[in-house]
Amino acid sequence: MDLGIITEGQLNLIKEIRKFWEQQVMWMRFYIQSAVREDPDLQAVLNRLFVNSRDFYYLLLVFFGRSAAERFASFITAHMSRIVSLIDALKANDQETVNRLTVELNENANEWAAFLAQMNPYWEEMQWRQLLQSFVGQTINEVVAIMAGEYEEGIRIFDNIENIAYDIADSLAKGIIFSFIP
Repeated sequence: MDLGIITEGQLNLIKEIRKFWEQQVMWMRFYIQSAVREDPDLQAVLNRLFVNSRDFYYLLLVFFGRSAAERFASFITAHMSRIVSLIDALKANDQETVNRLTVELNENANEWAAFLAQMNPYWEEMQWRQLLQSFVGQTINEVVAIMAGEYEEGIRIFDNIENIAYDIADSLAKGIIFSFIP
């Protein structure tokens, strides 16, 4: 993110948004691993994962208002819910449901991208589509790798997801800074 000289407030916003996205990908990975292994912490991890949509809501509420913050939170909640269902379908070898959920995840990403582009003139829909489609695709790949016992591949994919999350966070922060923070 090239912003030239940034203020302390801008830096704090960048750090906060990056933290939220780090939490998102970290707790999703913990959930994937717990679900695949059927760990006893599964429900606790799932509960913590869904705290993320609330955290995003409160962050965006300050800048965009209740309606937009709720809508953003609904997109991330839909993403998480579908990944949870996708894992269940993969474990049950239910290919029809896997296919449907994959389509729904991609549709959610496209709708999310269009919403973001409407929220802020500094956000372009095509950029968001690319970022969110990459995020969805890599998350699905991570689930498949972990379920197949390909742990090194799962780690490599997670590294990609983490980089995508930073790109998403930086894009969010940049748009907010350009729109709201002098």
